[in-house]
Amino acid sequence: MPDDHIQAGTTTPFPEPPGEPLAAVPPGAPSEDIVPKGYWDLVWLQFKKNRIAYLCLATIVLLLLIAAWAPVLANGKPFIWHKNGVTTYPLFQYLVAPTQSFSVDYIFDYLLFATLITPLVLAAGWMALRGGAGVSPAQSCTGEGARASIPGAGRNRFRHWFWTLLLAGLVAALLPFVSLTHGFRTWRLDAMDYPAAAKELDRAHGDYALFPPVAHDPITPTVNYLKAPDRDNLLGTDKDGRDVLARMLNGARVSLSVGFVAESIAVLLGIFFGALAGYYRGWVDIAISRFIEIVICFPTFFLILTIVAFIEPEKRSIFHIMLIIGITGWTGVARLVRGEFLKLGEQDFVLSARALGASPARLMFRHMLPNALGP
Repeated sequence: MPDDHIQAGTTTPFPEPPGEPLAAVPPGAPSEDIVPKGYWDLVWLQFKKNRIAYLCLATIVLLLLIAAWAPVLANGKPFIWHKNGVTTYPLFQYLVAPTQSFSVDYIFDYLLFATLITPLVLAAGWMALRGGAGVSPAQSCTGEGARASIPGAGRNRFRHWFWTLLLAGLVAALLPFVSLTHGFRTWRLDAMDYPAAAKELDRAHGDYALFPPVAHDPITPTVNYLKAPDRDNLLGTDKDGRDVLARMLNGARVSLSVGFVAESIAVLLGIFFGALAGYYRGWVDIAISRFIEIVICFPTFFLILTIVAFIEPEKRSIFHIMLIIGITGWTGVARLVRGEFLKLGEQDFVLSARALGASPARLMFRHMLPNALGP
């Protein structure tokens, strides 16, 4: 029999569990505890817990910035050259009118100009994120204020605006530089030795020059052969008289571009062929595995020399070396991805996705590949 003191329509007689009372969540409102996190959200959470990963990311960003800003940090051309009442800007002319139509320097010069506006875009995105905390009266009347007050709701909404502003800022930085580049392509780069000419400037008549921190050209040889480090050459000079520090800073462009481009080609090819071999198995696996063994037999160094020998001297480029290293260095990645796909193909989540009618492409690149990225 029910107790007499419990009236109809009242709450249940069971006491609430000990602890803090549960906050009321409006129906249909998003919540961080309710909305399931995606794969990349979980990856980012794991990344934030790894301090070594943060250090590696900061190192890579620092190297990219050094490579992009190398002409501004170490160059034999001054920012401002004022002589006999005439002012010119040789370094700016050098940046917007490169000697080659398409080169590694040309790509990093775009990155240099793009980084000029990136801090402004980040500041605008930060202001947009902080502005998401406020809720207008209209939102509170329509129920949007309640949803915005839930932790994570406003942050997720303004995260979209943050990346939109960042992308818009990068595009806004590149478009003027494209117009400047095409507008100043007719500029002729002079071959003046500005560091030597700076010694002849007449300071009494108002002549002056503003050089980068390392005022040496990384390519032009000088007579200072194997010079010991001093105030003028912080790391000395090489056997051709070129400043070692200037060559290190500018050489980062070539080293990073070769590494990133060549490895990107190798990883893409390795993932593609390894995924096909590990998913389809059978004769596809046998054919790809034999092809991998054939590619391994090619000596990369001699292949580079052979292909470069058949290319006309005026058409040779560092991109040919990147391409050759990429198309011959994917075999290790392919073997690793193949092994992971052979193992993942027997997992329950893959069998469930296949039973639900997922296509082979969706199974490989949506379900199996994200789980194979770790190794």
